[in-house]
Amino acid sequence: MPASGSRRGPTKGDQRERALIDAARTVLRKKPLAQVTIDELAAAAGIARSGFYFYFESKQALLAALCETVLGESEQELAEWVESDGLDREALRRGLARSLKRWQIDGRWLCEAFVNPFPGPEIVEIRERVTANGCTAITRRVERDIRAGVTVVGDPTLLALMVVKLRLTMFAHAFTSPDEQTDDDLLDSLTDATLRLLYGTVPTGPTAIGEPLPATV
Repeated sequence: MPASGSRRGPTKGDQRERALIDAARTVLRKKPLAQVTIDELAAAAGIARSGFYFYFESKQALLAALCETVLGESEQELAEWVESDGLDREALRRGLARSLKRWQIDGRWLCEAFVNPFPGPEIVEIRERVTANGCTAITRRVERDIRAGVTVVGDPTLLALMVVKLRLTMFAHAFTSPDEQTDDDLLDSLTDATLRLLYGTVPTGPTAIGEPLPATV
């Protein structure tokens, strides 16, 4: 699918467009989009300023194209858990660890694209697709678990949305406040919070499905 806001060209043009996207990923790791110039992005990609506008209408369109890469990456990170059965805590934790690593590297522009309340229409469209894809994958997994007899503690679609938002919020927080917790503490807490949100429980052993939550007093 063509990148949002871009005009497709011949093979050499595709390579230059890819160079701009890669350059944006590198430059936006260091400073926000508002502080980056077209000249800077073009120079980082090894093309003239005028060449930038052949491929992208604006900096926001380039960021939207960069966000397109998240669609495939986020799906791959949790694919092992999405395709497994039962709680499978370790597969979920491994997937979250892969996502955390990406946020630790690209968190600046990921926050700008996925946390900023007003990122621009091109980016909002990509953000909505990323959220929808994540929700669909988790919803299908939960519905499969329900058919297999696993107890789920609410509406699968709403729970999936909550899981996607929780993961986004915590990874953004981890990037902006990296010293507040260790990676292991974050991953353990986020993994268990996700499983409790979906299933009301966490595994009590390496092969256990989990025990009911203790009664509160």
